[in-house]
Amino acid sequence: MRSVTLLLLVGVLASFTAFAQNSVKVIAVRGSAASTRGSKLTIGTVLALADKITVGSDGYVGLVHSNGRTLELRKAGTYGVKDLDKMATKKSGSVNSKFASYVVNELTATQEPIAFRDKHRANMRVTGAVERAAGDEVSAVDTLAKAVGGFGDAQRLAVVAYNSVSSSSTIMVVMPRTTRLLRDTVQFSWHRDPTTVEYRVRITGRTDQTVFERVTRDTFMVLAMSQIGVADGQLHLWRVESASDNGLRSDDYGLFRLVGTERASTEEVLNDVASDLVEPESAVSSLIMATACEDQGLVYDAYRSFAAAIKASPSVQNYKRMFAEFLRRQGLNAEAYEVYQ
Repeated sequence: MRSVTLLLLVGVLASFTAFAQNSVKVIAVRGSAASTRGSKLTIGTVLALADKITVGSDGYVGLVHSNGRTLELRKAGTYGVKDLDKMATKKSGSVNSKFASYVVNELTATQEPIAFRDKHRANMRVTGAVERAAGDEVSAVDTLAKAVGGFGDAQRLAVVAYNSVSSSSTIMVVMPRTTRLLRDTVQFSWHRDPTTVEYRVRITGRTDQTVFERVTRDTFMVLAMSQIGVADGQLHLWRVESASDNGLRSDDYGLFRLVGTERASTEEVLNDVASDLVEPESAVSSLIMATACEDQGLVYDAYRSFAAAIKASPSVQNYKRMFAEFLRRQGLNAEAYEVYQ
């Protein structure tokens, strides 16, 4: 996974540096926003230092500077690009451009990926409905009807797929999917199974011995790894199962807490990225950090950063698309469809 991501990042470096030095490019726009030249801003618009940007009360503009740093305009008003340039260049340090360039390339893409075009989106909707119907909802038929519409081929297809999923006795895990970990505290979450009252979270070591188990009626559990015996530098597996039916369980997912030089090098990469973010809490900054985390195999942290981006700017469609693409890479079709819609 990491090598594929790195190839993608390297492949878009040229497009990232294609616009002039000391200028800014629009990477997201919502509502009313225009340049003082009189033209409405669109994704990919390049603005020079002499330009100004006017943002309306319902407007939002995401920008990337030619040095790779990102800016967001969330309040109504007029902004001089020259002033924005000063904000983006006042920090010292080197830009970790490969992650920013990847995000910029994704946000300014002129075409949706194949998976999000109409035909494939419909398939994702059905697949997601199947996952939801296999858990979370009491009535599979009601779930599928709501997701794919009235009686017809799509619903019949989904019912067949649901029967296949439900017969495999699988509880659907949301997070964490297999991941490396820097953080100690992790929230484990899964879809509700309509036949299960109590769930058992089980973590095992490399010889399949049980390191931790606990029963809950919730569909999530927050655990501190250091307090439950999950050791650094060792692969552990976790799953959730019905407390009353040992045959009903999720797949196993890996947990690996980084240690030593591997931990230090990963932290160095993330610290370099964080130090170059002009607005660390902004949506675009969260997308850049999510991309860096995924590249380093920190799937759980990537998920949290993508979610933070959507929380910061919930109406920007291309931000939602990036999160949805990540969810699909993790096999979370239901979540991907809900985020994208």
